[in-house]
Amino acid sequence: MKILVIADIHGHSDRLEKVLAGIDLKGIDLVICPGDFTDMFSSQKEFSQLDIAEVVLQKLLALGKPLLCVPGNQDPYEILGLFDEYGVNLHNRDVKFKGMDIMGWGGAPTPFNTIFEPSDEETRKVLDRMGSKVKPDSFLLVVHDPPKNTKVDLVEAGKHVGSPVIRKFIERKKPLLAISAHIHEAGGLDSIGSTQVFYPGPVFEGWYGVVTLEGKTVKCERKRVNVRV
Repeated sequence: MKILVIADIHGHSDRLEKVLAGIDLKGIDLVICPGDFTDMFSSQKEFSQLDIAEVVLQKLLALGKPLLCVPGNQDPYEILGLFDEYGVNLHNRDVKFKGMDIMGWGGAPTPFNTIFEPSDEETRKVLDRMGSKVKPDSFLLVVHDPPKNTKVDLVEAGKHVGSPVIRKFIERKKPLLAISAHIHEAGGLDSIGSTQVFYPGPVFEGWYGVVTLEGKTVKCERKRVNVRV
């Protein structure tokens, strides 16, 4: 199975178009977007965040591939209704795809009072509930907030700002792969035990990811398109 990962669009539909135009879709089975379709700080006055989210979703769906999404911390709660309308909602759900369980949970606590910020306790309860229904080493986890103390939660100031709750869940349940987003400068690949942790980087800077799954073998690739030309 081959998965295209598109993260942190932040309303830049023009740059998303350039990235998508530069991707070889041959062999892609599924598209996953781990959040921040929109940006609460730079929305155009004539369009709501939900309007922008719908434009982004339509561009992703135009690829003609199955799509699964979780919201980012800057996305409005109403985006879940939009996900449901288009049949792409992975938030607070376990979806089976080609025999693989894929669990999703969006949003992230921040010091910036953004929109979609579930508490640690809410995250713990949801992950525990979903995790009780899957076998270790046999599922994928899609989150907006990266697990704490990894390469993908490290901000420029040198501090790890990811989720300790998500990290503990990964340590206990051992998904094959955890896909995250959120910390734009921290694109890359890391591991927690046997679990690979992957964030390709933000689409608005041209980054995307390709994940190849063959049995329990996982290969993650970061790729980039020039979006500033």
